[in-house]
Amino acid sequence: PRGVYRGGVKGGALAERLRGPIGLEMQAPWAALLLWGYKTVETRLYPLPAELLGREVFIVESAEGCAGVSAVSDEVAAGTPGLRILGTAVFSATDPYADRTSWEADEYRHRVPPTSPYGWKDGRLIYGWEVSTVRPFAEPAPVPAMRRAVRSIFSLELPEEGGASRFPTLKSRLGSPPRADAAGSIPTINLSPFVHGTPEEQQRVVDAVREQCEYIGFLRVTWDDFPFETVAAAQDAARRLFNCSEQEKHRWSKSSIKKETSSYTSTGYRGSGSTENNKNRESWSCTSPDYSPLAAAWGPDKEYFLGERGQQHFALDPDPQVPWPDEARLPGFRAAVCEYHAEVEELGKVLLRIFARVLKCEEEELLGMADKHVSAMNLFSFTMGEGGEVLPAHADVSAFTILSHDTSALAAGSASLQMLTPDGVWEEVHGQPGCFLVNLGQIMQRWSNGRLRATVHRVVPPKGGEDGAKRQSITFFQLLNYDASVSVLPECCGAEHGPAKYEPQSVADWTENRLSGFYVPPEKRDINKCWFNYNADAYVV
Repeated sequence: PRGVYRGGVKGGALAERLRGPIGLEMQAPWAALLLWGYKTVETRLYPLPAELLGREVFIVESAEGCAGVSAVSDEVAAGTPGLRILGTAVFSATDPYADRTSWEADEYRHRVPPTSPYGWKDGRLIYGWEVSTVRPFAEPAPVPAMRRAVRSIFSLELPEEGGASRFPTLKSRLGSPPRADAAGSIPTINLSPFVHGTPEEQQRVVDAVREQCEYIGFLRVTWDDFPFETVAAAQDAARRLFNCSEQEKHRWSKSSIKKETSSYTSTGYRGSGSTENNKNRESWSCTSPDYSPLAAAWGPDKEYFLGERGQQHFALDPDPQVPWPDEARLPGFRAAVCEYHAEVEELGKVLLRIFARVLKCEEEELLGMADKHVSAMNLFSFTMGEGGEVLPAHADVSAFTILSHDTSALAAGSASLQMLTPDGVWEEVHGQPGCFLVNLGQIMQRWSNGRLRATVHRVVPPKGGEDGAKRQSITFFQLLNYDASVSVLPECCGAEHGPAKYEPQSVADWTENRLSGFYVPPEKRDINKCWFNYNADAYVV
């Protein structure tokens, strides 16, 4: 009966049942979090049977329920409501945790919070099932008839021919990958022909961007007069800031400013571990660094900048828009950051024009949604020897993100950025001089009705450098005007492209929905559900 835990069969009968297609029952939202790379170790009180190591296992999602109680019967009829197959995973190891210390150190992979009834208890073994490959389905599939083999492992009644390949996956829906260059899955595209070339040359650039982003939402872009000096100056400015003392850096943060109004001020400096997205790295961030409250008061868009909604993104006089470091202490920092910001802001306009052509809408339509954008730019620094997680698997809440790594002789360690490929494996994304790395965000996926991919990626601690050495990057998150729309574009849905996969939403409502969970006090926050909600649009194929 339902609600009673069943152990299943054992011995030779178990081995027999494990020969055919096998499903692992996981409650929501854990099934999706595993298949999209957020959870990389599944934990159980028993080892995965050796017969299943290295084999594709179907991930069967059940409704969220009570800990320790299975809501799934031993015998399940095909199409049973509340059960569905989300994809497959391959597990490569099934080892027990040695002690509480090793369990707690691995939380960023297994994701089981300390308060969970599935957490560590002295005197019992917990096994970690290491995930090596994931394969999310293009659409959830109805559950076939299945029978419990052991614990949460079921034998599935599926035709022998085809196996898992009979289900459409993210990989099969995307088709064959475009041709990449020697750097791997991410090509470098020269944008000069789009800016200065003939209509035919422009179209070749548009086609190259489209082909890449319909498969993987990562690409590198360059142009003939690439701003090497501007990038180098900004990276040098960032390095000088992060080499300052902790006391100095904290002076250049919003929290150190005595504000006169309740309007916005950029965050400025944040120390390592201060927020959910600053684990094991420090940052300094700004929004609209060239914005002037006094100029806005006399401009035609006064209400947009200084009205009640505008004050959530722009400062009112006399408060500063950005908590700049002292010029005497860091000479040239502000100028270098502003010049870099202006460069990537112009690149953002070119990219919006290109994506407008990819999506077959008017260039002015996309440009008009970002002509008073509230984009954030972050300087990040990682210190060698600080282990653990930096940023879990996610897709950016942006239209796209423009990033440069420090590739100078002073850069330390290996690549920290990794993307989840359509093959279901993590691929390192290396910094390269003379180009910017661009990755699509969930806004672009929404605009395109899922045609362009906001590829899931993560940030891991860099390795290979001496302890204490630094590795850094500068990231520009291209956002929109706060009153713009993130709804599916009319050109991307309808008779030719199918119905809209996403509900119509404004930037403000959508952003609030995606981020609100992170503002709940940590002791009341379910951080795993926060990330599930944050990534919701990226999980739609």
